[in-house]
Amino acid sequence: MKSTRRVAFVLLIFLAVAFPALAETVAAMPAPTGYIDDYAGVLSLSAKSDMESTARELHDKTRAQIFLVTINTLEGEPVETFANELFAKWKIGEKKTDRGVLMLFAIKDRKRWIEIGYGLEGILNDAKVGDIGRDMVPALRAQNYDEATKRGLNKICSVIALDSGVTLTSLSNSGLSTEPIPVESPAEPQSSSNSSVNKWGFLFPLLWFVIIFSVIIRAIISRKRRGIGPGGYIGGSTWSDGGSSFGSSDSSSSDDSFSGGDGGSSGGGGAGGDW
Repeated sequence: MKSTRRVAFVLLIFLAVAFPALAETVAAMPAPTGYIDDYAGVLSLSAKSDMESTARELHDKTRAQIFLVTINTLEGEPVETFANELFAKWKIGEKKTDRGVLMLFAIKDRKRWIEIGYGLEGILNDAKVGDIGRDMVPALRAQNYDEATKRGLNKICSVIALDSGVTLTSLSNSGLSTEPIPVESPAEPQSSSNSSVNKWGFLFPLLWFVIIFSVIIRAIISRKRRGIGPGGYIGGSTWSDGGSSFGSSDSSSSDDSFSGGDGGSSGGGGAGGDW
């Protein structure tokens, strides 16, 4: 009987911790660990590295910040609302100058949005941002997320660099064409059963489940050894609103040289749509 209650107790805690992690809401989003945050797991390591370098160089030379985020689903929330709230939570851009950009992609919903901070609305108005977003659509439909995101990010960075009178070395060496993306064939229906994107999308939360479950088991064993009763506090990994990551307070996955948003804000300007 005691064994059964113990198993039920562990499963209850596991479900309570694990299921909120599946709900991709702004409140549940951790603090960024870099300029490129691929929560949907659709970008290659080389693409993320290239875009991270470009975003860092942009900030160093122009004091403007650009963040790119992929998630699996919006959970029914409008993409523009999600982007605006995440922009505010992460405080993208520097305080007072508000030169920030957020590129958001909801992969399973096939929705995109580019949110622009107050300080960049003069050079990145809704019409121009809309054109940049539409230029990414063919590659997004082809599930070529590396091509689509790099194209959009590079174009935005080019506009900011030109306005600031600087040259971004990372863009010169990217080798990515700025010509419109040709549409070779109609978009094929997304299939959750055979899509590699969806496969990796499921593996990512599964990995977190394993980590969470291991932490819970270790915590229970540790509590038992210390003789803490059923009403005691069990330490484990949870999403922390504004925290650094899914894990303990001394997470080793965060980059010590990355400070995240610097206090910027958005006036709601931007553009997006489906693909």
